[in-house]
Amino acid sequence: MQISWHGQYTVKIISKEVTLVLDPYSSSVGLPPFRAKGDVVGLSNPSDSTMSQISGIQGNPLIIDTPGEYSVKGLTLYAMGWKPAEGEERNVQRWVIEDMVVLHVGALTRKLEEKELQELERTDIDVLLIPVGGGSGLTAKDALSLVGTLEPRVVIPIHYKLPGLTEQLDDVKVFAEEMGVDAKNTEKKLVLKKSKLPQEDVLTAILTI
Repeated sequence: MQISWHGQYTVKIISKEVTLVLDPYSSSVGLPPFRAKGDVVGLSNPSDSTMSQISGIQGNPLIIDTPGEYSVKGLTLYAMGWKPAEGEERNVQRWVIEDMVVLHVGALTRKLEEKELQELERTDIDVLLIPVGGGSGLTAKDALSLVGTLEPRVVIPIHYKLPGLTEQLDDVKVFAEEMGVDAKNTEKKLVLKKSKLPQEDVLTAILTI
């Protein structure tokens, strides 16, 4: 499984013959237009056009944008719906890809309730995709709290300050330092195998676009 981050909440995961795109951003956020081939597109906040721009996805992808349980193209998904104080329903997505559990919380703006955590923790979380820059997503402090609760094996921070962004976000440095890593040590993509996941220490991967 190969994971790359493309800015904001947008993540691409390549698994064998299937490419999954999560929350493709709109160029209105201040980044270059996002273009990618995709077989499946997961939208955690479909009412927000800035993170559900499917026009840049090449091919004829299957779009999943509502809560529920799905099995598509060798992937399985449990999308848990939640509603902010204001606005339309969103969802937290727990994918199973190559026997690894990937949790994408999307534009989560609050702490998860106990019953929600229990639902998500029915399976161990291998990879956590988590916003850390504040704004329309979690702050570094709340992100760190969720990491401590879920205890994933791999953490990939997303949705933080980048040159050109119209949204004012915090730098990834604060989160990285708390996780004990250097924010300058970045990589373009992360390749993971179930058999080689860390068993004790948490791997924090800072991806660059």
